[in-house]
Amino acid sequence: MASRPAPRDTSGRVRRDVRFLPLLAGPAGSARTRRILSVGCLAVMDVTALFLALYAAFALKLFVQDAPVSSGAIWAVEQRALPIAAATLVLVFAKNRLYSPREQRPGSVGVLSSVTVATLVVLVLVQIGGWQTDTYYIFYSSWIFTTLMVIALRTSYDSVTALALERLDVQRRAVLIGPPAMVDPVARTLERSTGRGIPYRIVDQHELASGETDAAVAMRTALDPAGVDEVILVGSLSDDAAALDLIELCRRRAIPVRFAPTSVELLSHSLQALPTRGIPLFTLHPPVLTGVAFLGKRLFDIVVATLLLVLISPILVVAALAVKLADRGPVLHGSRRVGVEETEFTCLKLRTMRTDAEELQPDLEHKNEADGALFKIRDDPRVTGVGRVLRRFSIDELPQLINVIRGEMSLVGPRPLPLRDYQMLDERQKKRYLVLPGMTGLWQVSGRADLSFEELIRLDFHYVESWSIWLDLVIIARTIPVVFSRKGAF
Repeated sequence: MASRPAPRDTSGRVRRDVRFLPLLAGPAGSARTRRILSVGCLAVMDVTALFLALYAAFALKLFVQDAPVSSGAIWAVEQRALPIAAATLVLVFAKNRLYSPREQRPGSVGVLSSVTVATLVVLVLVQIGGWQTDTYYIFYSSWIFTTLMVIALRTSYDSVTALALERLDVQRRAVLIGPPAMVDPVARTLERSTGRGIPYRIVDQHELASGETDAAVAMRTALDPAGVDEVILVGSLSDDAAALDLIELCRRRAIPVRFAPTSVELLSHSLQALPTRGIPLFTLHPPVLTGVAFLGKRLFDIVVATLLLVLISPILVVAALAVKLADRGPVLHGSRRVGVEETEFTCLKLRTMRTDAEELQPDLEHKNEADGALFKIRDDPRVTGVGRVLRRFSIDELPQLINVIRGEMSLVGPRPLPLRDYQMLDERQKKRYLVLPGMTGLWQVSGRADLSFEELIRLDFHYVESWSIWLDLVIIARTIPVVFSRKGAF
């Protein structure tokens, strides 16, 4: 049987493939437009920074040599090097995700490493091309100037655009789809989160539904591209038909679909594709530290904790004397905590409460201001005057460096919970004990006591899943300003 010709419209053209949508249509198109403008502005700024850096490097060389600083002479030399240097810089920046969306772009350290790589690549290309150079001054001087100018221009760009977005009240209007018990904490987290990206505003919440039920009709009605920028699915997609209907509806309306995993799914291990016949399969890799990764983290902890302990020993001595002189009680307090693999250990702290604080806690349970398994009182009557000062700057937690050296804790990781809090966790939440607990972590640098307990668990699971030495360094660096700002501290 002969196949029928493809259906044509009245103009004679083959009808549009159902997978095709105009590139700039709908909310997704608006986001693409912003991304195109953002990438274009960043690329122009990077090339401008490179131009100014090369100019400054050549001008400095002429100045040091007591030669006249001539713009014409500098440009004659610079125009030869600028094209290859600019192309290399932009390509390296693109490879290192420096043109990613605002919230995903690396900061100054990413710029430094990328400029370093670009400089080395240009050096190799110059050597291969046989360019005559009597000195390597231009390479290391332009490396310094380019790094400084790119960071300066990008910082200015981020500040100006962030201010413009705030003044224009630009927001991501999102509809959350999922069970209310899962959607509510995600909504609170998104609306309260602060960062470099465009803030979220939750405009509606619905349960996943299909067919012609009232719930399905209400959900479809809420997905109006004029008032919704993206849809966020929360939790497991148990209803395949409803999920496919929703995704197809969003595709036709050009609304991006995101997926917010549950805390269990955050811990469900990384996936690696496995080529097989038929259905695609994936290998699950547990997010636990083994072998070289664990040894690297342990070595990092021992070296850094030892150095810190030596450097802060004068602070510890003064703090210990203050605690002792305040009420003649013990200086250290050993709090029984739960660590890796749910084993107990004694977490060391400078004593900040009365000696009978643990006996008084049951009488204060009704004043607990934290949710979930946590126990926090903003003005805890058990805290001493000296203790309040120590807690304000987290000095009371410095003895935990000894726990780190012992191997009971790590510098960075999920916070170890007291036995009282641990006994209130469910089996899902206890998965945070797959790794060593830490003195600081994502919770401390993301809001501390301002976060809900469910948000704490999510951050812990995210850390377990995405651990790296670099992530530890970033968290440690972010901890210092958080401590001095006293953000979210009880």
